[in-house]
Amino acid sequence: MLRALISLLFCVAVALPAEAAPSPWKQLTVVDVERLHRSVVDLHPGMRDPDTPDFAARVAAAYQTAKTRAEAAKTYADWLAATQGFMLSFRDGHTIFRPSLSPTRVRWPGFLIDGRAGGWVVRRPAGFVDDGAGPIEGARITACDGIPIDKLLKARLDGIEADWSKEPERIRQAYRLMLDTRIEGAAPLSECVFEWQGQVKGYKLSWQITPWSSLSSGLAPYLRRVVRPISMRTLASGGEWISLGSFGDETKLEALAKSMESAPDNLSTAPFIVFDLRGNGGGNSTWGERFARIVWGEAAVAYRTAEIDGRPSQRAGKYFRATPEVARAARAEATEFKAQGPNYASVASYWYEIAHRIAASPDGDRKLVHDPCCDRTPSDVPITTVPNAYNKPVYVLIDAGCFSSCVLAANRLIEQGAIAIGETSGQNEEYGEIVTPPPLPSGLARYFLPISIIRQPSETLRVVPKMRWEGAMDADGEIETWIAKMARNSMS
Repeated sequence: MLRALISLLFCVAVALPAEAAPSPWKQLTVVDVERLHRSVVDLHPGMRDPDTPDFAARVAAAYQTAKTRAEAAKTYADWLAATQGFMLSFRDGHTIFRPSLSPTRVRWPGFLIDGRAGGWVVRRPAGFVDDGAGPIEGARITACDGIPIDKLLKARLDGIEADWSKEPERIRQAYRLMLDTRIEGAAPLSECVFEWQGQVKGYKLSWQITPWSSLSSGLAPYLRRVVRPISMRTLASGGEWISLGSFGDETKLEALAKSMESAPDNLSTAPFIVFDLRGNGGGNSTWGERFARIVWGEAAVAYRTAEIDGRPSQRAGKYFRATPEVARAARAEATEFKAQGPNYASVASYWYEIAHRIAASPDGDRKLVHDPCCDRTPSDVPITTVPNAYNKPVYVLIDAGCFSSCVLAANRLIEQGAIAIGETSGQNEEYGEIVTPPPLPSGLARYFLPISIIRQPSETLRVVPKMRWEGAMDADGEIETWIAKMARNSMS
């Protein structure tokens, strides 16, 4: 009943001026902000991270800002600014907030913008065509209302709808500039300037109201969330294309790995191999090493792993918070994985072990709990060089949707000799192992928080491609042709 009432009030709030919308947004926002703050204090490892001694003060400051916004909340947009703004303030990709309500209608100027190669270009969602009245598809936007586009995007989106400090988020979230959930009053922008084939032209924007569903269904390419399979196929050029759309489906990943192991000639005779990690939101990063062993051979990967582990590093190891809330969350994760069947047994076992280790910590939340899984200890045994079994080009195709464990896996493939191509990956974080805290009282969003600290060198937190793709990241045919040409040139 509450959700139905809220949905009704949201529609009213969108259709009417804020002061005319009789909604309980203040009360809802206040209690939701309290829940979010309590969860961060109880769960987030930054509260006990010796490398971030100011974290607790930052939480307190963000909480005060959110409370001030909550006390003044009159609309859904105010609720979102307070709740989502609080979560975005941590600049942490594993502190996740996903609203469950959407507007029924929005207004837009007939086009959106897509982040590409360090800039932003015009792109219309599927089902919408260029009618000739606005900027041409692919034109680069440079300014709006006299403000350079990079400054405008940061001012409008940072800390409210996106974390603008990170390149992948600037790529993924720029489209939001051209969407307005308010369908009354003055339009947010009047005129923008575009470049196309050396010519510069300004357009007055014609804002129009359209059903949200007609736009939202086409946003996956902007967000780099195009769903991709877990499979392998042979290209017309002879190259092998290994698509890894996720590292979270253990059953499909195991099936693919076994099929590749059972037909090694398919890989060994290929002129090149592509690992397609576009849109991979993470999961079990150890699959990076598993697939590396299949392609390059057990001995070569073992040698490379020993060499990596033999390097001295001050940024290694995994640590967990030790609150009762963290122990309960870890146990809940274990139970959830166990229910998914035998292919998830090892993951479930890991989480049960972590939950026990946290619950048994003699120091409680005064000291982080060490997880030895990620320690790297130099070996005294001399390392003998072992060449890769496969010595032709291997490419790792990444985009801004490759996030978290996908970045770890990509780095492992690159360490073995693969070449990163595409666009800058999404950001991995030092805070990881996300869990689901207690739900918000309003039920208006799901949110997730990290519970571990994973020490990593800063340069491994994202992947910058050696070769950048300038076009749309979902232009599959064009990308395949580009890679095949690149592979031919590298071997000529």
